This record gives sequence, structure tokens and C-alpha cells, in this order.
Amino acid sequence: MPMDFQILDADYEVVNDSSPVIRLFGRGADGKSVCCFVPDFEPYFYLKASGDLHAVARLVKDTFGQVTKVEIVEKFEPVGYQKIKKEMLRITTRLPRDVPEIRDDILKLREVMKAEGKWEVYETDILFRNRFLIDKSLGGMVWVSAEGKPVDPARYFRAGSSGNSRCENFACDSSIIASGFQKIENLTIASLKYLSFDIECLPLDGGMPSPDVSPIIMISFAFEPEYRGHKTLVLVAKPAEGMDADVISCRDETEMLNRFFEIFCEYDPDIIVGYNHQDFDIPYITDRVKALVAKGEAINPVVGRDGSKIGYRKFGLITRTEFKGRVVVDALPLVRRAFSLKQYTLRVVSKELLSREKLDVPPLEMEEYWVDTGDKFRKFVDYSRRDSELALELILNLRLLDKYIALARVSGSLLQEVVDGGQTSMVETLLLREFGLRDRVLLPKPNDGVSAERYEMSSDLKGGEVLEPKKGLLENVLILDYKSLYPTIMMAHNLCYTTVVTEDRPEGETIKPPSGGEFVLPEVSKGIVPSILEDLLNQRTETKKRMKRASDQNEYRVLDATQLALKILLNSFYGYSGYARARLYSLTLANAVTSFGRHNILNTREIINNTIGKIVLRGDAALLLKEAGELSSSDIIVELSVAYGDTDSVFVHCKSGGDLSLEEISLVGNRLSAIVSASLPDPMELEFESIAKHALLIAKKRYALWLFEPSNSGWEGQIKVKGMETVRRDWCELTSVTLNRVLELVLIEGDVDRAVEHVREVVSNVRNLDPAKDSEMIESLILTRTLTRKTDSYKNKQPHLTVVEKTKERTGSVSSIGTRIPFVITAGKGLFVDRAEDPEYVREHNIPIDVDYYIKKQILPPVERILEVFGVKISSLDFDSKQKGLFDFEAKKPEVNKPEKPPSERENKVKVQEQDPFQENGRAEQSSLFDF
Repeated sequence: MPMDFQILDADYEVVNDSSPVIRLFGRGADGKSVCCFVPDFEPYFYLKASGDLHAVARLVKDTFGQVTKVEIVEKFEPVGYQKIKKEMLRITTRLPRDVPEIRDDILKLREVMKAEGKWEVYETDILFRNRFLIDKSLGGMVWVSAEGKPVDPARYFRAGSSGNSRCENFACDSSIIASGFQKIENLTIASLKYLSFDIECLPLDGGMPSPDVSPIIMISFAFEPEYRGHKTLVLVAKPAEGMDADVISCRDETEMLNRFFEIFCEYDPDIIVGYNHQDFDIPYITDRVKALVAKGEAINPVVGRDGSKIGYRKFGLITRTEFKGRVVVDALPLVRRAFSLKQYTLRVVSKELLSREKLDVPPLEMEEYWVDTGDKFRKFVDYSRRDSELALELILNLRLLDKYIALARVSGSLLQEVVDGGQTSMVETLLLREFGLRDRVLLPKPNDGVSAERYEMSSDLKGGEVLEPKKGLLENVLILDYKSLYPTIMMAHNLCYTTVVTEDRPEGETIKPPSGGEFVLPEVSKGIVPSILEDLLNQRTETKKRMKRASDQNEYRVLDATQLALKILLNSFYGYSGYARARLYSLTLANAVTSFGRHNILNTREIINNTIGKIVLRGDAALLLKEAGELSSSDIIVELSVAYGDTDSVFVHCKSGGDLSLEEISLVGNRLSAIVSASLPDPMELEFESIAKHALLIAKKRYALWLFEPSNSGWEGQIKVKGMETVRRDWCELTSVTLNRVLELVLIEGDVDRAVEHVREVVSNVRNLDPAKDSEMIESLILTRTLTRKTDSYKNKQPHLTVVEKTKERTGSVSSIGTRIPFVITAGKGLFVDRAEDPEYVREHNIPIDVDYYIKKQILPPVERILEVFGVKISSLDFDSKQKGLFDFEAKKPEVNKPEKPPSERENKVKVQEQDPFQENGRAEQSSLFDF
């Protein structure tokens, strides 16, 4: 009977030191954990050599004992349009490790053969598990149905002469040897098990704990679903009486750690969750176990489904952990990518995103809480339990994994690779699969020297076109967007590594981008990248159709995550082409894409300003002047002009004799998008996206819009800004709040006088704040910066380093790398960086704030950039209600009437949102930030 399961992880094991066997780990449709063994898949790579290939093949076979087979095959080279394939050698080795061992030495055979021409190896650095998944069209989180027979892993993988098999303590419920399998189309997610954990260590005098001397005293679990009726468990490394049923008392640290690993393996989780546990908890447990074992303690730290032990690896500042057969998910980097917050401590994140408070025990008092036997100890236990609960809730309640699961499925990459930020690997997985189907080989990754050269070359890459804005406050502005601009350009013009003209030339015409270079027509050779993009686009279109037919919320959620994943992949291929560390790097291709983009936006401006010029609204029709014929008094003539444009969007100012309704403007928008789209090659399309009733254009890439988007319930309104300080984290919260209120007053109310009054009131409040009484005001003045490396590695003094050093001196506590450090600037003499201080310390000791810094450097500059459009000077905004001789100021009124909200919008809340192009590599994808 076949076994159906969803792939979570994959690797390989060597049987008897002689042959590799692929291992696919997953969760079955029956809810059981699965390991499927796939034998008989062999490692291989390609060699392009000159001379007599038969002689080269014999020499390779005779020289390298690791080689089992050498075949002559016909393949296309990686880059360039080619009319015919070239003969190459496909070299198969005994073990995966043989490939990197011999790839460089094989190239030296050219000297032995005294051959002319360049020799080159291809596909020598593809992980063996990925090679299998790519060749078999499988991937992370896909469903497979495997035919086979049950097997005992311990017997099948008996240790060979090296005695290093890790398969004696297998933790999977079911294990089979596959004789055949096939991919299943199934959108559902298996009944995955989630386990979150958090450790507490006993610090030295309140300082940072060190695993060689500081014991782990408590470990908390949170489970989903429950473990033996428990949603949580807390292990404590000392005898404790009268505790709750979910507290397990142990004799000492060693017993507690062994109990931790026993529960871990017995629960058999699929997803391992924590908050900063990749950088702290997991490395600390690993190093602490080593320290205890070195002292003679007996600990069995098994965490992998194959019996492998806990461990980690460091790559610079990046820590990577591996729990075989499981996926390690750190909530901290996922939250950082998804949400723009001032700080990313668990306290701030859980309060902002979950509306739950983190419990706290001061580091200096931890020892006191630990030795206590009453309320303080119980609070310490609750504190530990809450941290595990919050980490799990962040992943599950915010559905942080949905996007990554979908990305794994559509890209073919393993979930762990995707979670760890493997955008490049996702693109290359798709390319490798399609290159293989088209008989093309792929280059290895470039070395550091090649990458450095490419970085220098990248200065020649020109970006998108940004039109000079029509500065000021405009009414009735249409927002038109090119749909998936760069992907559709690549499809429309057949732009690809495989279609660029290098040596072979096609007969007839070629595609010649404005930036130079040549590409063959799709009728001559359809590009691999355009083919992949076309497939992704079709999948996304079909997925969005299925969303409309979704029968329940779970199905809709999976489909929505899938279409988002497809969008991310669609928008990744252009960036990949100009990425210096990509296997395939092409400045010619990257420049071709952006040059067509610049041409399109300039052409769009020409069509709208000069070819169309005006639109006549007659009833429900939007007509060109030549279509309208004789005009009547009921006709509405709308004059059009492009007010701004940036890469893939165009802002069109609509002017008429009277006020235009949203419905009337939308008629114009739909007609313009249809006319421009008709001038574009398929599948390029200009879409009518939204309407700005008011648009404040300040400079290139800096504007604010009172925006309305059509929805099923009418029109949804919000303020969107770009290039302003409403969400940037290097400004204090008061700057953002003040700026948002000013934008609301100017854009929605049309009242510049009230905006000026509001700014002066804010300034006055700052000038007269009392740190001891105005706690909320101090909170709104907090600035944050990330500690990116050790403090002694910084060349220059910085304010957040000052706070780190002061905190260490006072408490002994050292902030970990990656932490955002909060600080405020206090009054006094001396350098700015020396006057940075911890906000809590300021409140406790009633230290005065440098109000001039906050007013002149934080609040007024961004506000002035908006109000100067109306003639407001910054000197007029600096105000103190307690001083005599105040400034008298009358703001220049805007040249627009105070707008009345559209009827469907009057009762709606207005969102203020930073307008940002869709971002990948884990950046924020937030839809709204403030509600008024």
C-alpha cells in the first residue's frame, strides 16, 4: 500500500561506506512521521573538454578511483543562443563527497592531454539532496506517494567500517525503502507538530551567562498540539514542591537536560520554534552539554529524527542549526522581515503584535528568584513558560510560516532553506530544473574574486526611470501601474541568458534593447527564463481564480499564500540577473530589462500628454476627443497630464471645470490603461490601480497621497506616503505621529492652518516636558539602532554604543549582536553621542531631555518639507506656550477647497501607510501602520 506524506526535509546517508541513499523526512497523511529511503541515485557533474573525448573519458576513469562511469552526452552551454549542442562528459562518482574532491584535479588533466582550448566543469557544487529533488521534480512541502516496503533503519544503515552511522536511534513512526514514488497535487498542509522552547541560565553577577560556567536552570516548552495533555511544560533543575502539574522538578541540571531531550524526541516535532534561539538557546545548550560531558556527566543530546545530536555552525555573524528531519524556525528574523517596529525585543513584539505582555525577571535578581521557594520562584517559572508560549503564538497566530511554506512548494526548495532566507537558491532551483529539461548545463557559483569583479561592474547597471514631479498639492490624480513590470518585459522581449546573442547568430531580425545587446526572437528560441516566468504568472492567475471559489478559510489562506509566493518569485528573476554571487550573472540582460522599462514609462507619458491629451466623459463612457464628435453642455472634459512617474507607476493629473467623483475618475483610468496596454507587447499591461483625491508631490520618490482603491464594498481610503519619516526607524515615534497628523490635516481636511497649530502645540509640549511625569512623551522620543557587531569593532562612537557601555557598567549586562538598542538624547554639554541614555534610567532619575535636539533635528525638518509647499517657514513652527513674545504666523492657504469626503468614505477610518515597492529577502510587507 502506498504511503502519502509531505516532504519536510531531505538529506542522504551512506550505506556500508559504499553507496548513498536519499532520505526524505515528512509527516504522513495519517499524522505519523515518515522517513522514506531512496537508493540507487548517483552523484554526477559535467566536464567540457577539448580534444578526443573518448580519450579524456578513459583518462578520467583511470585516474580517479572515485569515478564509476563516464558518458559522452550532448548539452548546450549555460549562456548564449546556440544552434547545436556540444559534446561533454557526464561524470558519475561513488559518493557525493567525491565530486568536490576531484572537480579541480580533473581540470589539470588538460595539461596531461596537452589539449588546447578551455576546459570547464559544470554543476559541481549542487548539494546531493537538492540534485535529487531537482531531477525528480520534487521539493519542500510537496506531497508524494511512495511505493515500497517497511524497513528497520538500524539494520539497513548498519555502521560500516567507519562506524559512524547515525541511524540507530531513528525517531520516525514509519520508515520505508521506496521502489517508486510520484508527486501528488495536494494543497493541504499535513498535521504538523510545533514545539517551542526557551532556556533560562543563571548569570554571573547579573551579567551575560557563559556556557562553560553558567548552568541552565530552567527549560520551558510550548506544544501544538498538546503533549500528553499539556500545552506547556517547565523543567527545573532543582527539587521543587507544590508546583503546578506542568512543572517537572529534576535533581540537577544533567537530569533536566536529559529529560529535555527525551521529551523532545518523544513528542517528535516537525517545526522547532523559539525567539532568537538560533543565536542563543541552541548554541548555549550545545556548548553547555559539551562542558558537562567534559566533566564526566552522561547526557544524550539527540534531536534529529535520525538520532543525530544537537549542534550549530557559525558563518560570520550568522548561526545555522540543523535538526535532521525537522525545520528550525526562529520567530525573531521572521518578525523582522514581516513588520517594521522600533524594537524587536520579545517584550515589544508580543505587546505590539499579540497584545500580550511578556513577564520579566531582572537579570540582577535572577539568582534571588531562583533560590527562593515561594512566590518569586513561581514567578520565575511563569516567566520562563510565557517566553515559550509567546514564541509559538507569534508563529501560529500571525501565520508567519504560510508564505515560506508556499515559497518552498512553488520553488522546489526545502522549507529550511527558504526560512533561512534562500531567495537565490529558490531562483536557482527553478533554473536548474528547467535547464536540465532543455539539455543545458549550469555554471558553478562564482568565487570571491569573480564576485568582487562583478560588484565593480554593477555600477554600470542603470535603474528605472524616475520622472520629475509636478511639485505641490494636486487634486484628482490617477495611479496607473505596470503589472509585474520587469517579469513581463522579460517575457515580452524574450530576454534570457539562453537567448542573448554571443557567438551563434540567428537568421533574420533580433531584439535590440535600448541599452544595447541582442536577443533572438521567441520563434527562433524561446528563452528559459521567460518560460519559467510565464508558468509562474499563469499559476498565479489560476490561483487567484481559485481563491474566489475557495470553500473555507483554510483553503483561502493557503491559496493566498501561494499567490504571494508566486509574486515573490516572479519579481526575483530580474534582481538575480544582476546579483554578483549568482551562478548566472548578466549585466547585458539586467540592463536590457531596465532600459525597456525606461522606454515604456517615457512612451506612456508621451501617449497620455500628447496623443490623448483630453478625455470626454459622457454618461458611463470615457471618449477620446475624436470619438466624441460634437460636444454638449453635459459632457465633462478632463485634461490629462503626467504629474510623476517612477519605474513602474505613472501619476496622471485630471483637471476639469468642476469637481470629479471617484467613479468619473475611474472611467478615465480604465480608458487610459486600455489605450496604453494596447500599445504594449503581450503580456505587458498598464493597470488602473487607485485614485488620489489629493496628492502632495515634494520631490522624486517623496510624496504623500490621500488614496482610494476600489473594493467590493465601495472605495477604501487611506493615506500613503513614500520617502517620508512616518515609518523610518531612525526617527522617533513622535516624528511619525506628528507627520501623520499633519498629512491628515493637509490632505484630507485641506486645513494648513490647523496643521501649523498642531505642530506648534507638539513643539511646546516637548519644550515643557517633565521626564518624571511625562512617561508617554519620553516613550515617544525613544530612538533605536541595531547593534550589528561587537562594540570594540566599531570605528566611531555612536549613541547606541554609549548606552550599551553605560548599561554594562551599571548592571554587567551585555546586549547581544542584532539587538535594537533604545536611547534618548539628554540635555547637557559635550558630544551628541555621549549624551545618549537608556530611557528607563532617564525616567527613574528625572534626567532632562535635550529638547532642542528633538525639535530642531527630529520633529521640524520632516514637517517643514511638507509645509514649505504652502509657504510655511521652520522658524514659525518653533513655539513655547510658557514664553512671552510668541511668533504670530498666518499660513498660506492651499489653492484647493477643503475637500468633502466621498459619501462611501465618510464613516471609514483612514489608514496612513508607507508606500513601498514589493520587497523580498525578508523585508516588511506591511499594509498599514496607523489608524486614525
